[in-house]
Amino acid sequence: MGLAVGMAAVVAASVITVATVPSAVAAPVVIPKPLPSTSGPAYAVNQVTGLGDTNDTPGRFSILGTDLGITWDNGSGEILAAFGDTAHFDGESLLYGSMYHWRSNVLLRSADRNLRDGMSISGAALRSPGYAKRLLEPDLRHEITLIPTAGAEINGKQYMTYMSVKSWGLPNYWQTNYAGIAESTDNGQNWTRLDAIRPNTGGNQKFQMGALLKSGGMVYVYGTPAGRQGDVYLARVPEQQFTALAAYQYFSNGNWVPGNPDAATPVIGAPNGELSVAYNNYLGKYIALLSDDGTVMRTSDTPEGPWSAPRLIVNENDVPTSYAPYIHPWSSGDTLYFTLSISSIYNVVLMRLPLDSVR
Repeated sequence: MGLAVGMAAVVAASVITVATVPSAVAAPVVIPKPLPSTSGPAYAVNQVTGLGDTNDTPGRFSILGTDLGITWDNGSGEILAAFGDTAHFDGESLLYGSMYHWRSNVLLRSADRNLRDGMSISGAALRSPGYAKRLLEPDLRHEITLIPTAGAEINGKQYMTYMSVKSWGLPNYWQTNYAGIAESTDNGQNWTRLDAIRPNTGGNQKFQMGALLKSGGMVYVYGTPAGRQGDVYLARVPEQQFTALAAYQYFSNGNWVPGNPDAATPVIGAPNGELSVAYNNYLGKYIALLSDDGTVMRTSDTPEGPWSAPRLIVNENDVPTSYAPYIHPWSSGDTLYFTLSISSIYNVVLMRLPLDSVR
């Protein structure tokens, strides 16, 4: 998300020539800013994507700028990470009057369990050598992009929820056509858009974005309206019926109501942006990371809540253009790792949070 704003910042910055960008023409690109300094308690470990990253994603995958980095365990010893609007440079783009080409929804893979020195990328869903493919093709007649919102492995298949963006508006506001589910049977290389669609009307407006949590044979689906100003709502469904929207139950004033998203009541009050939820063994609690004037963490004894008051873990004054904190599922012990997008460099960094600092 935020490609236009992020890449505008890139264009406005000073440029150098980076030979690793695969192109017939030397690519004018920015010198990325250093990793952000924070007043704590979370701090940056490495830049995962883009110019100056530790993974050479411009040279290996033609990823110059991107955001999100939604991570989930594929069930086979890898982490899959889905990204949003993605930009790259090549000589052909200049012929069409643009410095950059863009594509939405790319996927990288990682088998790195030692995150103390950063998140290394081992591969990607590729269209061709050196080029990470677009996973889902938008229909430009009525949607400008398709943005991943969450991911999970269920019964050996990979699932990715996404939103069909109708238009971008003011910062933190946008319109969607619907939210959908895509399925992959080959570890994220190819994706099929399923018929499980939530149009942006009625109660389904509450589930245009969100997070997925697997617990006790159920998938808990945390939903928000499009944008970064809404409440958080909750639904659940047996894993085997994840793609059957009619099988969902909705949390409503402390009770589970079948089949009716209109009944869902907030479990976390507004404003909220992109979020992620996971169970943390060290704390013995469920944790949620949310975009809310910076990045905040909440905890709960159950998936439903009640959720604690927010604890600020990344101050927006330190990183004023940060958003989308996604928990890395291989976090362990007294440390939580999460990806974070920074619009001013339009790329993703890995953050480290010592959990004793937020007990």
